Amino acid sequence: MQTVTNLCRKVGFIREIKRMSLNSVHTKTRTGFVDGGKYSQGRPSYTEEAVSYIANLLIDGKLSGPGKGNVSYDVVELGAGTGKFTEKIITKLPQDIKYLATEPMDGFLGTLKDLCPSVDTKQCTANNIPLPENSVRNVIAAQCFHWFASVESLSEISRVLVPGGRFVMIWNNKDWSVPWVKDFEVILSNYYTSDTPRAINRTWKTVIENFPGFLCKEHTFKTGIDFQGNKDFVVSHFCTISVIASLPDDEKEAVRQKMYKILDSHEETREKDIIKIPFETEIYHSVKA
Repeated sequence: MQTVTNLCRKVGFIREIKRMSLNSVHTKTRTGFVDGGKYSQGRPSYTEEAVSYIANLLIDGKLSGPGKGNVSYDVVELGAGTGKFTEKIITKLPQDIKYLATEPMDGFLGTLKDLCPSVDTKQCTANNIPLPENSVRNVIAAQCFHWFASVESLSEISRVLVPGGRFVMIWNNKDWSVPWVKDFEVILSNYYTSDTPRAINRTWKTVIENFPGFLCKEHTFKTGIDFQGNKDFVVSHFCTISVIASLPDDEKEAVRQKMYKILDSHEETREKDIIKIPFETEIYHSVKA
């Protein structure tokens, strides 16, 4: 009986920790990033150029960092989502690199585990990383730092990084100046609130550059991913954006119909069987001060 009681207490404790951790996740993340399968199908991957660039940084960080006895992981990925970046980067890294992919959302974590079964995973948020101080050589965040750009998260990232450890961020950013994409933005803007993080606003950049624990090494832009498909493909992609994915089904369908009308109204998309969604890759590389 005592064993059962202790087990129940342990399960209850784990559930409470998980609940407290998810409470720090933005509402749009909790409601919009639920279906890992749909998200993974509708989102772009990353260019070979960008992945190779980051892989070289991570490998250099492993070689130049402290001895193995001081390190739990060579790389910790925060907000790994469904593993879009994870599956690409691990093919570029030596097999002996210790890699941990973390993700707070259940639905995404399950897809991540299926996609990258050989990678260690943990469910956690960026402001509560379950690792010792000075135990990680590199931290990376792909398409997600804007969601947790805060002093609290940066303090936690700094805590687990070794002195001189790297924090590298990458985004696939759309070119919102393209006329039909700009019209899609008009729709999206109706659903963004003032407290909904967006990478393109670069509020995240202000946060990290005002944080004394990190120094920027490089902020660069590279050719974006070639991401294209038919009209259904384009609309499905935009519907994976959190503010749309979190809508009730009837409202989401209304948004979808508005998007189809936009595609039918622009000469460059009206008669096209294949439509290219314009992207640019943004990389921000910093080091622990």
